[in-house]
Amino acid sequence: MVVITSAAHAANALLAEGAGGKEHSGINPPLNGAIVLGILLVLLFITTRLNKDR
Repeated sequence: MVVITSAAHAANALLAEGAGGKEHSGINPPLNGAIVLGILLVLLFITTRLNKDR
């Protein structure tokens, strides 16, 4: 149990320091939302137009 606690403490300390101070800017949230909306609309179109049960 002591080994697990020690390993968890070491991992927590490593994660708290970050990745060497480097920060990535990430994806622009409005752009991400537009991409996801576009993908979902394409999937909706495919699902409704190519449904063979109709």
